[in-house]
Amino acid sequence: MTSSAALSAYLEQHNWLDERTRAVFVELILYNPHANLFSVVSIVVEFTQLGAAFTSGEVVSLRLIQHDAVLLLALRALLAAFLLFFVVKEAKSFYGQPLEYLCEFWSWLELSVIVFGFGSLGVYFNAQGIIDKTAEQRSSGITVFEIYKSAVNWFQIYTYLLAIFICFATLKFIRLLRFNSHVYALSMTIKKSFNPVMKFFVIAGIILMAFTQMGNLLFGIKLQDYKNILTSLTSLCTMMLGSFDFDALVDGHYILGPAMFFSYQVLMQFILLSMFMTIIMDVYAEESQDPNTDDLQMVAFVKDSTSETVDKAKHTLSGVRKRKPKKTEAPDPKNLNKFAVFLNELDDPNRI
Repeated sequence: MTSSAALSAYLEQHNWLDERTRAVFVELILYNPHANLFSVVSIVVEFTQLGAAFTSGEVVSLRLIQHDAVLLLALRALLAAFLLFFVVKEAKSFYGQPLEYLCEFWSWLELSVIVFGFGSLGVYFNAQGIIDKTAEQRSSGITVFEIYKSAVNWFQIYTYLLAIFICFATLKFIRLLRFNSHVYALSMTIKKSFNPVMKFFVIAGIILMAFTQMGNLLFGIKLQDYKNILTSLTSLCTMMLGSFDFDALVDGHYILGPAMFFSYQVLMQFILLSMFMTIIMDVYAEESQDPNTDDLQMVAFVKDSTSETVDKAKHTLSGVRKRKPKKTEAPDPKNLNKFAVFLNELDDPNRI
């Protein structure tokens, strides 16, 4: 911080900021030891020829130093082993039936899992190498913003790849749960409603882009949320989710602002959304009426067989528990006395 303050004082003393300055960049590296977080801060001020100033900033916080690095390395090695196993498995399936393999959706999903899995591992180790380089320079007292910025960028790419990898890996559970009637109906609904849903999305996209251009042309000069096509599209999507500033639209244009808001909400929320749900529900109703497939019949057979086996085991165990050993009757004392008297009489010599 002392070097940054000295540099700022030097720039101010030597008049680096004057009327011909067009942009000022402020780049900071902050570290919170309690949370073990690095923050890479970029602040930009841009000046136009008319004197207007536009500010923008970016703050990215990441945990670049891992305390449990050995455990994380072991888990990533385990992930690499699983990915290699999937590579061998998918290679055997491909060489066995290449055409059928490429025509199946689940095959492409498996390939996506493998590609994004190895991609995330490669990006992670690359980012870790940059972090080790920054650690060496930090120990020597040299702090280079570009190296930290590069490490943060690679970690952001790693986060995106990891998110896609986890998404595809989670979708594989649909195939594992295909023996369930509800999951089967859902998968078949998605499969059969693909064409009508795609046609619906084309129409909805055209309508959404029309409102996007309308918002940009009407409010692009006055409102920050509609300054370009991308921000206008983002504002309309959040408006559809219920997050909007109606007063800002009224300030933008007191007639066209409310008119655009109500027409957009009615068209998107009540008409297009109802059409989308109708398409899905019709296909789902057709699939739920005929759930008799080979997979579901196999599940019913396995379930019945398991139930019969469990019942037989219960009956066998209950029968064993009911069987009790026979009690040996204790001899009567009177009979024992009589038997003893009889033996004494036999041993008596006078009896002879």
